[in-house]
Amino acid sequence: MTHDPLAVARRRYGQKRRSQMKAGTWRGLVDAEQARQHVRNLHQTWLVSYDAIGELVGIYGMTVKHIAEGTPSRQLPPPARITARISDALLTVTVDDLPENCMVNAVGSMRRLRALSVAGWSVRQVAGRSGANWVGLKILRRGERTTVLLRTARLIRDAYEEMIQLDPHDHMRASALTMCRTEAAANGWHPPTAWADDIDDPDVKPWEMVRCSIGTCVHGSKDERLLCEQHLDRLKERGTLDGLRVMRNSKALLEDARYILATDPPINPDTEEIDGDRLAERLGTNWAALERALLRANINLGQLRVSA
Repeated sequence: MTHDPLAVARRRYGQKRRSQMKAGTWRGLVDAEQARQHVRNLHQTWLVSYDAIGELVGIYGMTVKHIAEGTPSRQLPPPARITARISDALLTVTVDDLPENCMVNAVGSMRRLRALSVAGWSVRQVAGRSGANWVGLKILRRGERTTVLLRTARLIRDAYEEMIQLDPHDHMRASALTMCRTEAAANGWHPPTAWADDIDDPDVKPWEMVRCSIGTCVHGSKDERLLCEQHLDRLKERGTLDGLRVMRNSKALLEDARYILATDPPINPDTEEIDGDRLAERLGTNWAALERALLRANINLGQLRVSA
């Protein structure tokens, strides 16, 4: 029997494959789309190199790139299917798995530093608590770098999570605190609440994921007052929002209903269908008004939920 390492590996693989097929656990090739989107997110959002991903998974960086983008130089599209082992390995890779000397997107670090400045924290305070170099932090805060060492990004993240819970008045002079806030206001930087849980996503705009704070309004807020564009206009006109009712035309009402149906639909436990009365209550109206809007749009609740 041959002792060639390649032949031995092939034989062992064949034995394992046959035993798994008999046991009904053999997966073979699987759809590559989920793994492809995950790799693209790591590469495009976090700017992680394909080589770094491949090193974690145990395959070549060029193979990872081919799964994500194909190989245009050879006119090869991305594969439709890949082995289950590679798919599972790629899907388990996260940014926190990467080595600390890996370069990642600096957007999240920049936003955290700016948010701390809005709160009144100086860069020196952040450097003191994180252990990072304060000159480098100032450069990051100005937005002059597109990437940052993962080690530095982690230090900034940990310091940010600690410092947003503290009152800067207890740790800084009033004059220094005022100077930080003045600089932040002059540059139009945004506070921590502007980013919700998407501070690291470069495609998310400030306040985009934060909901309006008025009653049952489900639109996104536009600024630190947590108001949507409609309520900001009303505040500008009236000077107050006291006694304000949520007024919407049929189109806006159905858009709000779609949002609720897509995120947290009210289900009647007896019929397992949409509860129209509860949906209307959450919209700040009644079923009769919601039903009229549905009739005008020539749609029912089931169709509305599908379109959501």
